[in-house]
Order: sequence, then C-alpha cells, then structure tokens
Amino acid sequence: MLITLPLSLLKLRPPVTGAIEFTPPLPREKLDALENLEMGEVIRLVLRFQRCFWKDISAPTDGQSKTLAHMSFLFSEDDWFPTWWTTLPVKAPLLTAWAPFRSAEKLSNCEASFVVQRSFETLSKLLPVNIKDLENWLEGAYFHDWQSDPFSRGAYSYGKVGSDGAHGALAAPLENTIFFAGEATDTSGHNGTVHGAIASGYRAATQILRVH
Repeated sequence: MLITLPLSLLKLRPPVTGAIEFTPPLPREKLDALENLEMGEVIRLVLRFQRCFWKDISAPTDGQSKTLAHMSFLFSEDDWFPTWWTTLPVKAPLLTAWAPFRSAEKLSNCEASFVVQRSFETLSKLLPVNIKDLENWLEGAYFHDWQSDPFSRGAYSYGKVGSDGAHGALAAPLENTIFFAGEATDTSGHNGTVHGAIASGYRAATQILRVH
C-alpha cells in the first residue's frame, strides 16, 4: 500500500473530519516525525491583465533608467503580499502574488474581492501604479487558500527546531507493506516543493519494486 497524503491530514486525529485512522496505530517513530513537522500557510493569487503593463515602467539601475520588461521576481516587506513573480522567460500578462504565514492568516477565509483589493494596494505601492488603472486592466483573478482547503489544510511542510531525521522517519516503509510518499517525506532537502514530491514518488516506487 502506498500512502501519499498532505502532512496536515496525516497529523489529524479522529474524530476530526478527514482524519486517517491506522489500525494498528502508527509506531512511535512515525508519530514523533509527524509531531516534529508542520504545515506552512500560503495564499496564492494570480492576476491576469490585458497586457504586461510593467514593461512600460522605468526603474533606475546603476545610474541608468531601464524598464521592468525583464522583471522576474519582486520582493518587499509588505504585510499582505511580500512576494510577486512574472512568467519569465515567457512574456504573458500574468502576475502571481504570494502571501505566506502571517499574511496568509490575515487573508484566509476572506472573500475573493477583498484578497484582490489588498493585492492592488500592494502592487500600486511597489511599482507604482494607480489602483484604478489596475482595476481597468484586470481581466481575471484566481486564488487558492490552501489552509482552508479540507483536502490539503496547508501548502507545504517544514521542520520544527530539532526536526533532524523527521522526514526520513516519515518516509520509512512499515514492514515492507505500507510505503509513504509526498513532499513531506523527501530527504534530499526539497521538501515543500513539487519536484520534492515527484522525487519521493520515484523513491517509493523503487522501494515497492524491490519488495515485489
């Protein structure tokens, strides 16, 4: 049997809705690993505009004025959306806004219109652009609140202080019968990523083939 579930669902205990009950219970080393890992909170928002308006914005660089046509990432200390990125090297009129941890907590369970408006306030300060212009240029907005999603209850795993070995303990098979995959079981340092999740799937498949 292969188990690949978000860490948050593995950490749930009955009778909480969505909890998985193991019979017999998971061994102590598995429970300790789950205790030492947590799920990160994130809200991702993708804004689709009529055009890549940022390519017309000038930014001083080394004494020279250049446009933001080749902007890839945008970082700030904003309380709502501190991280942004474009689709470079593909030039598409899309901007992705990333709200982690405390920012995600403030936006979680909010209406889509509220989330979009907060993103406009942030973007208008960072570039700068008039909010009314952003509203006029916007063609679509798409966001996902991972921690409010009952099938994920969070976006990615991370280790607490003193969690060395926790990912490996979670990844270890049980009596060559139950195998574990998912980004939280990656031991190569890529937990919390898509490629870490894919790598864990290959690792679990290899373990299963060796047994069967």
